[in-house]
Amino acid sequence: MLAQYKTLDERFKLLGFTVGIGSQVYVMDLSKRSMLVVEGVRKTGYSTYRYTFYKMTCLPGGGQRRLKVYEKDVSAKKVLRRVASFLAYIEQDQGGLKDG
Repeated sequence: MLAQYKTLDERFKLLGFTVGIGSQVYVMDLSKRSMLVVEGVRKTGYSTYRYTFYKMTCLPGGGQRRLKVYEKDVSAKKVLRRVASFLAYIEQDQGGLKDG
């Protein structure tokens, strides 16, 4: 029964993310210029990490980046739910992996 319980790192790997720093940074390339990022930080007043989920797009020329934040300062449970929902949406959309 304990086998069904996975660490946060394992859950993000199952969703297709690369673990940058365990419990803190997860990334997934969507295209040559876009990636999904989940970042966790310790915040005063919380016993666990708080997470921000965003898409980063590098604009042509390499110097500029555009960020689209989907969640900010949320629990691991909430960010996992939001990431899974976002991935289901872009898979369903078929064109969802395009930059922009």
